[in-house]
Amino acid sequence: MSLVSVPPELVKDVIDQNLEAVPRWNGRRLRAQHGRSLGCVAATFQVRENLPKRMRYGLFAQPGIFDAALRFSNGAHYDDRDPDVHGMAVKLFDVPGPKLIDKEALTHLGIAQSSDDFDFVLTDQDTFPSYEPNEYERLNRLVAAGQALHHARNKRRGWSLRVIKEGLRAALRVLLTKEGKRHRRMAFEFASNYMHSPFAVHFWSTTPYRLGPELTVRYLARSVRPDIPTRPVDEPDGISQHLRRDVAVGENRFEFCVIEPPRTDDGFDLLDNRIRWACDPHNDAPLNPHHPTVTPVADITIAHEATFDPHDGDALSFSPWRVTAEHKPLGPINAIRLGTYLSLAKARFPNR
Repeated sequence: MSLVSVPPELVKDVIDQNLEAVPRWNGRRLRAQHGRSLGCVAATFQVRENLPKRMRYGLFAQPGIFDAALRFSNGAHYDDRDPDVHGMAVKLFDVPGPKLIDKEALTHLGIAQSSDDFDFVLTDQDTFPSYEPNEYERLNRLVAAGQALHHARNKRRGWSLRVIKEGLRAALRVLLTKEGKRHRRMAFEFASNYMHSPFAVHFWSTTPYRLGPELTVRYLARSVRPDIPTRPVDEPDGISQHLRRDVAVGENRFEFCVIEPPRTDDGFDLLDNRIRWACDPHNDAPLNPHHPTVTPVADITIAHEATFDPHDGDALSFSPWRVTAEHKPLGPINAIRLGTYLSLAKARFPNR
């Protein structure tokens, strides 16, 4: 397992890029990523009985059921017809135990808080395109510049000299440098999925987490009726329509799974989120949500006619660090996310 350090100044740069990209609009600051909510719906999260002993830690130590909220989102686009990366953020309520984010909020921002919630942050891509912190920062800079221009074109923010300058700089990098072209390709490949119903898609953690004293794992919310589309929906809010229609018609469910690594030898980097798991341990092995390394540990159930949050989850914040110590996030991308998510949440909710 390689250890990659993350310089504090790099995290500050990522935070500044995101704060510059997202405007205040209609009296609130938008999310830096996954700003377009497709809907936020009530659910239950039920930990299964008789789990393998090696997995019985933290949230999975014993059977139990928790009320939950699921926020589905588009990563960048506000039109559901556009290809994108899509998110499912899972918030469990009334989960006992101190959360890692509370300690860090006090240490880094001087904020005293105590979380009863427990979060999982998932997307419909099984890997994340960058791993080295410097590459992540450069990729984030490109995406943030694009977001700022997108918001300005759609009148969610004003034009400014800095927005124009950063947009031109990003465009020149993409057009004139090999690195810029590669980062553009990485961003487009990551945000390349179509979606109709969120309940027909698998959602993955992409990054690794500790589970108890020994395991390094990833997570998967596995659809029980997968139907991955190859074409877009017909309406700008088509995914939201599918989501609400499915809840109105009947019960929907995901199997929440732990994924163990495909290899455990010393030559395999457990932290490298660019490497595919849930597959056989050889190059170009196909992704398999039912691979033997995938173990269902809980069930996420959305009841027939479940309640939707009228504010689409805008009052909620999610973080991979809102977990107990048994589920500590691992790797450089999660390390960058710690300070970034805290600072962006503080900017969105300054009075909390």
